[in-house]
Amino acid sequence: MLGSPTSISLGKWWLRAGRWLVLATALVAICSAYLYVGHLLIEQTNHSDKDILGADQKYNMKLAVQTHEDLTLDFSKGVSEPIKNWFPHRTEGVVSPLWPWVAAWLVDEDHVISGDAEVSMQDRALFERGRLFHVFWTCAALVVLGVACSRIFSVAASLNVVLLVGFGALLPRSVYFQPEPIFFVLFAITWVLCVCALHRNSLWLYGLVGACGGLAFLAKGSVLPLLLVFVAVSMARWAWGWVAETWLRRAGEGGRLPSAGGTTMWLRRNHWLALFMLGFCFLMAAGPMLSESARVFGSPFHSYPGYWMWFDKYEDAFKWMNEHGNKATLEAVPKAERPSFSTYVATHSGEQMKTRLVEGTKSKVMELLAPGMTPRSKKNPKPWKGVLELRGVYLGAVAAIFAGLAASLWLGTARATNAVQSLHSETVTSVLFVLGAVVGYALAYGWYTPIGRGDRFMLSLYAPLVLSLIWASESLLRRVRRRHGSKWIARSYHAAQWLLVAAISWRLIELLQFPFFRD
Repeated sequence: MLGSPTSISLGKWWLRAGRWLVLATALVAICSAYLYVGHLLIEQTNHSDKDILGADQKYNMKLAVQTHEDLTLDFSKGVSEPIKNWFPHRTEGVVSPLWPWVAAWLVDEDHVISGDAEVSMQDRALFERGRLFHVFWTCAALVVLGVACSRIFSVAASLNVVLLVGFGALLPRSVYFQPEPIFFVLFAITWVLCVCALHRNSLWLYGLVGACGGLAFLAKGSVLPLLLVFVAVSMARWAWGWVAETWLRRAGEGGRLPSAGGTTMWLRRNHWLALFMLGFCFLMAAGPMLSESARVFGSPFHSYPGYWMWFDKYEDAFKWMNEHGNKATLEAVPKAERPSFSTYVATHSGEQMKTRLVEGTKSKVMELLAPGMTPRSKKNPKPWKGVLELRGVYLGAVAAIFAGLAASLWLGTARATNAVQSLHSETVTSVLFVLGAVVGYALAYGWYTPIGRGDRFMLSLYAPLVLSLIWASESLLRRVRRRHGSKWIARSYHAAQWLLVAAISWRLIELLQFPFFRD
């Protein structure tokens, strides 16, 4: 006997309520574990004076103290200058201004920065406040991420996004007085906006890409390659549309693109104005810093790391920076003699460059996927090296779930019979964007390896990769349902996602059972 419409509606309501109850309970548990493990990392790692003086942490604190005076608007000498100075703009050519600007709000009024080779009590207090801020900031970002994902993803998939992004990427870097926790979040948002804009190039989406990309640029200049890949793929999409339309017009089909391959909301006529919106919003966000860089160093996009990458040793790069620390000394060097690709090619063989690129890329990829395992012994347990030591395996599991679902869609469902059932025609551009960004960053960071070591470089890709793979998997699942695929495909997919949730949860239980980390 069929139930009444009222009972069916009530059942759906209880199903939705139960779904949100499970999600809310899981998020509370995840946040509690996140804050506790963050507390352990703060107490046990990166806390000595040597740690504080290394890895640009002291430079970030120094710039934060200098920025603190900009937060008080003094209009006695005019209006435009105080307003411009209030926005993040201070940089000494290496440290970008956004994190020091945020940290400046944590600085005591009477804080006087100590010398570059010492750590005062005020410095340490600021250092601890900054790390605590990172932990709570990233925890809040995870809650927002979980709620946002749950609106379009299944519960298990949403939880995997939160667990992997939080414990795999954000938390390990949150205990450092560095810009990565802010940059990773802004970088991931920019990445998602880029994918959305490749599906629907509305002006407001491109404006958001520019604005968020500009904020990420204020955190770290490393976002520029991502924006360049996005613009390149967007240009390729426009060029393909122009060539296809021209060919169809000549073929006498009225210049209209066929729609049999799926639906599209990407409009070629929006392209150039959308790119203008992107550039305009980027400049609006990053303008104060660009203006300050042009004034101090002679170029709005000046960056010493951009010169460092053409050295073989960090010591040589650091020496060159100290010898050319301002606009006058930089402009005194002829452009043909400044460290660049051309000067590097002139002094190195092709084999040397190939070796540096290949070995460096291997090193960076391994730092991302295999950061190191702690050998376990029940008699003599050792502190953990990291939080999610198998983060590469977990990422591989997400990729395997996607691959399995793609194979099921291809082999276990009927072919698409209409545009709704077909894959979106912009899928190719999204894939090109993701692959282009990953390969581009792997090669760029690989080349930079002799100058900058550590996993914080490639780790910026971890959250976007998790999001992209799970996003793609959920999209394929919807395609399976639209093509009336077997219910066992969806059941197997959800089971795999819950198994991954269980595996990551077991890792967290291990950390709670033995809460000790290696410095």
